[in-house]
Amino acid sequence: MTAKLIQTNDGFNLFNLSEIRYFLNRLNPADDVFTINDDIWTRAKRDLTNRFRKSTRLEICNNMIRDFEATNPKIKYKSDLDVFIRESRLEDFSGGNGETIFVSTIHKAKGKEFDNVFLMLENFNAETDNAKRQLYVAMTRAKQNLTIHLNSDLLDNITAGDMERIEDRKICSHPGEFLMHLTHKDIWLNYFTERQHLVSRLLSGDILTVNGDELLNPDGQSVLKFSRKFIGEIENMKAKGYEIKSAKVNFIVYWTNGATEKEIKIILPELCFESKDNQKR
Repeated sequence: MTAKLIQTNDGFNLFNLSEIRYFLNRLNPADDVFTINDDIWTRAKRDLTNRFRKSTRLEICNNMIRDFEATNPKIKYKSDLDVFIRESRLEDFSGGNGETIFVSTIHKAKGKEFDNVFLMLENFNAETDNAKRQLYVAMTRAKQNLTIHLNSDLLDNITAGDMERIEDRKICSHPGEFLMHLTHKDIWLNYFTERQHLVSRLLSGDILTVNGDELLNPDGQSVLKFSRKFIGEIENMKAKGYEIKSAKVNFIVYWTNGATEKEIKIILPELCFESKDNQKR
């Protein structure tokens, strides 16, 4: 079955996502024009599809555009579009059909509902009011069936109609691999300044190669370096038996250098770590 990870844009505004910024630039309305012509809007959508056809973020952009069209069917105001984008979250536009499995944190699932919810509560502490609110949010995402996996007695005193309790003492091993989405603090931001021509050739979803503390594009050219902090995190992962298996572009976003006030494109990558035991198999 198809599975999708509901991601968030913590650390950057959707306005700075490369695909969305391209769409806005194609609209290019004059300063004294306050509405967007339908022909220009249609052409911008077509150009977006042609330019980012292979981008894994195109679906998000198209869903966002459709949502704005649905709430503004007649007149499209520039100011309304600007506010709509800046106040939106990436998880607001996660699409998928009824056969799609969505993987999400509790926070990212807020405001959404699903027919079936499987809630994983490992060592969950519900003593604080904030934790209780989180648990309430998670449980009320389910419209029909709720399955809770937990390793505590948190719900032992709960009763409900049609509730079934199953005890499983099987010990599960650590995952063979897992994904890590890097943020601004995990990469050397100024390193991108001299690599704008290389970053501009990449799209979300493009495969990158790990080479020590850097990532290479398909032509073997360095396009990213990890921050010192994240290099330490890689060493911690190695100590736990995990090594980087693969990498790819997760997001390409605009970032403003506070010292120069210059805006540049940066890459936020996705890394896949694999356990050494899994490699032996």
